[in-house]
Amino acid sequence: MTGATLPAIFEAIDDATFIARPEASGPFTGVQGGAVAGLMACIIERNATPDHKPLSFRAEFLRPTPISTPLTVEIEVIQSGRRISVLDARIVAEGKVTARAACTLAGTVPLMALDEDFVTEAAPAMPDLAAVRPAMTRAPHGGPWLMDVLDGRTVSDGSHWFRWLAPLLPDNGCTPFARMLGPVDFAHGMARPGLPGRPPVTGWPNTDLTVHVDRAIVGEWIGMRPVGQWSKANGLGIGTSALYDAAGQFGRVTMGVVIIP
Repeated sequence: MTGATLPAIFEAIDDATFIARPEASGPFTGVQGGAVAGLMACIIERNATPDHKPLSFRAEFLRPTPISTPLTVEIEVIQSGRRISVLDARIVAEGKVTARAACTLAGTVPLMALDEDFVTEAAPAMPDLAAVRPAMTRAPHGGPWLMDVLDGRTVSDGSHWFRWLAPLLPDNGCTPFARMLGPVDFAHGMARPGLPGRPPVTGWPNTDLTVHVDRAIVGEWIGMRPVGQWSKANGLGIGTSALYDAAGQFGRVTMGVVIIP
């Protein structure tokens, strides 16, 4: 995580208790969903079988996770097998569960039957991000928020790229997988009606965040080409995107969206 000089967005009280700093805020109330997911993923990975790597991760956001309040991350090992393990996590604040997650991790094995990686769609080349000006965005609430500690860049080819300027935790021990969840949680907001101007609705929070990956993340930049759809009839939506890094496509993110008129 090159250039990460700002304080961590979560303070650690002990191995399972944390306090979110204001920079962990989302665009509305509480901690940004991807930061919540990243915290749970980080603690899940610390409790998982060492040689097992994340394959899929799903977080559900049940209520706002508060800023400046002790957050307890509870872990449960659902399965611990030779090739597959499954761990659940939940965040408890002031006696209430604010978010929960399930992560499937897998041991890796080389596939000698394949001559090369199999992909049905070739990833576009990574743009020259040094030639793109960083995006400057403010939170709707006017205070600090996660974009203050993310370097975000929008490229003319329609892609959006992010890298962290701060660690998740003070020990800087969270993996690239856990750190990736914060940026990708913005996917549904980068493919919505009204862009590049104001949205036609009051809000469009995502209720969940689901990510699948098939390899380790390479480099510090995470790229997306978000796709969105909103239903006029029922006020529901979907956001999704392929995920890219310096080596090409490594996964995909999907989230459900509830539109507030």
